Amino acid sequence: MKIRQPQQEFYGVNVIPIVDMMTILLIFFMLTTRFANIERDVRVHPPASRDARPITEIPLEIVVNVTRDGAFVIASRQYTIEEVDSLLEAAVKKDPGQRVIIRGDQDAILQFAVNILDLCEKNGIENTFLTTRKPGT
Repeated sequence: MKIRQPQQEFYGVNVIPIVDMMTILLIFFMLTTRFANIERDVRVHPPASRDARPITEIPLEIVVNVTRDGAFVIASRQYTIEEVDSLLEAAVKKDPGQRVIIRGDQDAILQFAVNILDLCEKNGIENTFLTTRKPGT
């Protein structure tokens, strides 16, 4: 006759599957997340605004930095107004929903930023944004 041995009861939680799942999720999010590369020209200091909010989505747009002396800087390269016009024209042909962010220096003449807004309107770009910063930053 076979004698049954008493079964030991398990009083713990098996955490290995949880650790495996968390590792898989971490790898998934690291591979699928694009890291924001917000273009910042150190020579441009946007004006302050109480309602300024951080950019929360990944930019897929052209960032035009307008310096205080009226230079237009895109992707760390200085452009003339004519070059910006042709760049915007080519961009809107590639993507009709093209977005443009204008980062004007707080000491820049407003007309420089308005010139970029005019170019956006001329090329049919409706998604244009002006950036500001929170006071004290």
